[in-house]
Amino acid sequence: MLSVGTYLISKDIAETLERKLDFSLDQKIKTEIKILEDEFLTKFWPYIPQDINQVSVNCQDISTTLEYLTKRNNLPVISLDRVYITNANAYLEVTRQTNPKTGIITLAPRPNTPPLECQISKIASQYEKIILADVGAFGGDTILEIVSKLSQEKIVIKEIYLGFSTQEATNKIKQITPCTPIQTYNFYEWIELRDLFGIDGRQVESKTKEKTYIPYWENLGNWASIPQKNIEPVSQLCKQYYHLLVQKLINNGFNASTIGTQVPYNGEK
Repeated sequence: MLSVGTYLISKDIAETLERKLDFSLDQKIKTEIKILEDEFLTKFWPYIPQDINQVSVNCQDISTTLEYLTKRNNLPVISLDRVYITNANAYLEVTRQTNPKTGIITLAPRPNTPPLECQISKIASQYEKIILADVGAFGGDTILEIVSKLSQEKIVIKEIYLGFSTQEATNKIKQITPCTPIQTYNFYEWIELRDLFGIDGRQVESKTKEKTYIPYWENLGNWASIPQKNIEPVSQLCKQYYHLLVQKLINNGFNASTIGTQVPYNGEK
């Protein structure tokens, strides 16, 4: 059967809990989380069309390679992702923010971080030439928008390193600055497992310091390319494993409420 693209899932639950949400996990619970990830994928893959190439990768494998590559230029590394790059000189805390009523997406700072202009000004005051690193690019437009904002502050980006990319995105970015992805795919879809597990999702604007987000199970058709007939069972599967994970964290003495507050999505589906 001829594949019409790759459905890529990056397995990043433990790394997200540790590096993004500040959980201190021991090896026992990390192993238990990996088992949950594998169980989930065994049940998830049958809901994806069988002519799609189904691939899962371990976050730590990509992280190790990215961290090695970014150091070879001997330039400061600015990272857009704390989960995949842990040894950056600085982090630009930026994300795509979704309006839960309209679905409109805008570039915004992550929760509890300064406005993007302040973050970029601080980076510009410290570094003239940098390496930029991120987990990946689907179409490349978000990366290029960030590159434009950095360039406006006279920051020279010598190279961009990505975990994953499409050839189209890489070519688009290369028109502006050198770009090296670790792995290149013809994406049918690319999802980080933390989004399917519901511990992360589409960030929304919040008036409090608490992380507020829309879980992907609110819009699996558009956000995860799930066939219409499979949306309900996949939604139930995602919610089941969210609760299994949360219960495991609670049983190990963690405050699972720090994951954040989930809100419904009322935009176009």
